[in-house]
Formats: sequence, structure tokens, C-alpha cells
Amino acid sequence: MEIALIIVGGIVIVSIVPLLFSHLTERRKKLNKETEAKVGELEKRLDALEARLEDKTDRLTQMEKELSFVNKLLEDKPKN
Repeated sequence: MEIALIIVGGIVIVSIVPLLFSHLTERRKKLNKETEAKVGELEKRLDALEARLEDKTDRLTQMEKELSFVNKLLEDKPKN
């Protein structure tokens, strides 16, 4: 009787272990896909923020040049 229980238990374990590993593998693949989607979304947001930063930097540089020009005009103005 004990040997029969051991054999049945072994068969059950041999049947369950592959199912468990299969489930874990599918779960990991699903998490990887979700993670890749989130990373893709973050990359898009980062690109948009970098573009905005570059635009603001360009505008700031232009304003600095204009301010420098105005300061030179005011300094060069002859005093009467």
C-alpha cells in the first residue's frame, strides 16, 4: 500500500511541477511585456521633455543675446 501511495504521489508531483513552471514562465513573459510597455511610454515622455528643454534653452539663449545687445546700446548712448 505504501509503495502505491509513493508511486501515485510521484506521478502527481511529476504532473504538477511542469504546470507550475509553465505558469511561472507565462507570468514572467507577461510582466516583461508590461514592463516593456511602461519603458516605452517613459521613453516617449522623456523625448518630449528633452525637446521642450531644448526649445526653452534656445529661447533663453536668444533672450540673453537680445539683452546683451540692449545693454550695449544703452552703454554706448552718448550723454548730453
